[in-house]
Amino acid sequence: MMYRQQNVVHQQYRQTQVMSSDPLQLVIMTYDLAIAGCREKNLSKVASALNELRGSLDHEAGGQIAADLLGLYIYLAEEARQGNYEAVGNFLWELRDTWSTARERFVQQPQAMALSLAA
Repeated sequence: MMYRQQNVVHQQYRQTQVMSSDPLQLVIMTYDLAIAGCREKNLSKVASALNELRGSLDHEAGGQIAADLLGLYIYLAEEARQGNYEAVGNFLWELRDTWSTARERFVQQPQAMALSLAA
């Protein structure tokens, strides 16, 4: 019974976290899910996360970058299907790190602009 209560609390926390996250944070969380799937050698989790990343691409606004990411996600899904979890996880970690850095700069940018206007 205690485990079930903890699980419900965890699910509620996760739902609140997702609902309060900005779009880039959601992308990073999806990378985290895919990376965890690679560590667990869980093809279903990896494929689900990569499908979510593929579905989040905006091809109209993203142009060639979105097309390149689509090709990369397809490639990584195939590599995971072949059992190359370590290589896929490492690649996903690099992408996650890049998105995280971009998000930090994006979040800091309005603050920097406000400081320069106040000076």
